Amino acid sequence: MSRDEIKQTIDDFLLLVEKGCGSTEENEARLKLLVDKLALAQHFATYKFDERDFAEAPRKAYQGLRKSVTAQFPNFGCYNVAEDVTQNVGEGKAIVSDALDDITDIANDLFEAKWCWENNSPEDGLWHFKFSFDSHWSNHLRELQVYLLNFERGS
Repeated sequence: MSRDEIKQTIDDFLLLVEKGCGSTEENEARLKLLVDKLALAQHFATYKFDERDFAEAPRKAYQGLRKSVTAQFPNFGCYNVAEDVTQNVGEGKAIVSDALDDITDIANDLFEAKWCWENNSPEDGLWHFKFSFDSHWSNHLRELQVYLLNFERGS
């Protein structure tokens, strides 16, 4: 996946969560594709770290962004996730996660990466993309992938 394809995937995801791409069903199908593309993109997000002192990206207000996400995906809600999946195998318990929060958190980090890409440099944008994936939204993305699979199956 090229840098241009990574940037396009980020742009497409952010456009989807802010404006949608049609009906609720079309939005849901598009989200499933874009979440998978983001998972793939992180493998190709290589950069040369730039030591310059760049401006910080502005953060989107969580509530406003969540409102947009909720408008695009009104059928989504909470779901169960296994806690401590590598510890005490067979004795785990479920905790509650929220698909709308997952999408909102991913989008918020992608807005930051996009801003850095466009206002600082592509290297800085790729660094923010990869760092925020590794440190934050990878869990949201992976859990959301499972949720979307089960949601589509009706289970």
